[in-house]
Amino acid sequence: MKKAGRFLRHFCFLIPALAALLLRVVLPHFPEFTEAVFAKGVFRILPVPLGGLISLLPFSLTEVLAVLALPAFVFILVWFIRRLCRTGCRKQLLMRAGKGTAWVLSTVLLVYMLLHGVNFYRLPLGELMGLETAEPSAVQLRDVCIDLAERASRERESLTEDGEGCARLSQSMGETLRLADNGYRSLQGTYPFLFGGVFRAKPVQLSHWWSYTGITGMYFPMLAEANVNIDVPDSSIPATAAHELAHTRGFAREDECNFLAYLTCIHSDSADFRYSGYLMAYIYCSNALYAYDIELWRETRAACSEGVLRDLGERNRYWEAFEGRVQEISNSVNNSFLESQGQEKGTLSYDEVVSLIVSYYIRQGMV
Repeated sequence: MKKAGRFLRHFCFLIPALAALLLRVVLPHFPEFTEAVFAKGVFRILPVPLGGLISLLPFSLTEVLAVLALPAFVFILVWFIRRLCRTGCRKQLLMRAGKGTAWVLSTVLLVYMLLHGVNFYRLPLGELMGLETAEPSAVQLRDVCIDLAERASRERESLTEDGEGCARLSQSMGETLRLADNGYRSLQGTYPFLFGGVFRAKPVQLSHWWSYTGITGMYFPMLAEANVNIDVPDSSIPATAAHELAHTRGFAREDECNFLAYLTCIHSDSADFRYSGYLMAYIYCSNALYAYDIELWRETRAACSEGVLRDLGERNRYWEAFEGRVQEISNSVNNSFLESQGQEKGTLSYDEVVSLIVSYYIRQGMV
């Protein structure tokens, strides 16, 4: 017993990390339990109120903390080195600092799991919606792509354009991001699992530099805050905001958040959102079709209006300007993170939205 007591005193900082590891190992085998206890219980008690409170701020608190993190780290490091040089008990100081750091990291890991990580292991969205997901055929993909292209083209007609003929948002950036939550609230009656507080996606002021990472949006679980890159072409911003807000509704898998972004956007009262949703879905589905059959892909391309094609070209040109080593590293880190959470395909899991979209079309009798 004495040995056990000494062990706990010296290594108690591992308890939060071990609890997080236990959740990571056990919960994937019990999705019904995870759905009932965490997704519909703990998540609604902790992150939902927190996110609603943070949403009252007009700026991204995540961005503020990120900007302050580097100087804060440098200050603490310099302070610690100066104290280390002045003390005669360096070994004890290093041990205390190491244990304190381990406590912080261990606790952060557990908090992350409780606020967000557990949602990777809830029931699949397709099951919640009663969708029979399966690998779509090339013909099904073609039909879906053509319909998406036609719908996007119709919505595109009412949008404003810039001098180069590319779509621009009809309202201010702040108003656009505020509207992103409306689609979720309008669908809560049909899909009760979309319950959540009133959330507002936040614009990131340093978005241009953020684009070098290839990231269009980010959900920060510790604050339940959805952050959006506002430097990207306007046509992608509404769908990105809707994607990040899916995380605030307790969904962690990226393909499911993409599908919820599509679904909420096309049910929006805003033409900007409807167009962005259809265009996002078309891009994912057409990319999948291209891998199947290039000739069928060309048929879908012919269904796109000139305005849609200009917007697709604008997106390609934008991201080509940011290609480089930073983007490669960012993608690698994101890929490793998603794999560690049980998404075996890593960043390719975003593309799995295609099966959800096609399954939705089939259930609606549209293909």
